[in-house]
Amino acid sequence: MLILIVPQLLFKVYSGEGESTMRIAIIGCGNMGTALAQRLSKGNELFLHGRDPVWTEGLEKDGFGRSCRQIRDAIHQAEMVILAVKPDHLEEVADQISSSMKAEQILVSVLAGVTLETLKSYFPTPQLVRMMPNLSVTQGEGVIGLVSESHQQQAELSKLFKPLGKLYWLPEEKIDALTALTGSGPAFLFAIIESMVEAGVAMGFSAQVAQEMVIQMIKGSVTLLEETKKHPAELKWRIASPGGTTIAGLVELERSNLRSAVIEPFLAAYNRAKGI
Repeated sequence: MLILIVPQLLFKVYSGEGESTMRIAIIGCGNMGTALAQRLSKGNELFLHGRDPVWTEGLEKDGFGRSCRQIRDAIHQAEMVILAVKPDHLEEVADQISSSMKAEQILVSVLAGVTLETLKSYFPTPQLVRMMPNLSVTQGEGVIGLVSESHQQQAELSKLFKPLGKLYWLPEEKIDALTALTGSGPAFLFAIIESMVEAGVAMGFSAQVAQEMVIQMIKGSVTLLEETKKHPAELKWRIASPGGTTIAGLVELERSNLRSAVIEPFLAAYNRAKGI
């Protein structure tokens, strides 16, 4: 869970080598905070603070930023602050940093299910932005949803976060759906991939070879879908021949209620994001 506090009018673009585009503090260096540090450290100057200083010091040794033992030390040196803590620590951390925030700053929050209206009660800043990334930002292939009350900073924020993956500026009523579809979605996909690998093992392949085959099959299928721009159903029928092996498997998928089995987890995640 993240909150980004971005001082207005402080976006800087330098032409000289080695000069930072932005000074960024990351508060909370768990999975997402670390992923953001790894991706944003190139071309930016980062200040890292977390509950485990040994971990942030390790990130510093790896070249992903400078470790700061005091939260205010990181914030005071930064033009942007990324708060990547657990959601139940929000109130605690907000109490520590809200007094350090300036009136001209904007707040970008990545707390699932927390509306802009709710954020205003914690951070009475002039402008608010919500952000929801998924873990694929680690590889620069994430899906990042953004919601803003103002379009003023969209160009700057889009440029800054481009190394994370593909950005989508959305109306706020869509952000919970994106959270379920692309935030939870990778976990569902990994569960499906795990089952494919186990099928390969059941047919006699080693787990390693089966996983390699499945990964390559998925890569190729996604490339085919992207490059042909065909509907998935059309490509499916290109593969299935009358009386063949593929149609036999597709019939079994229908018997197993595949569509419901895939749709329902996303809807469950969506309802949880909305607090239902």
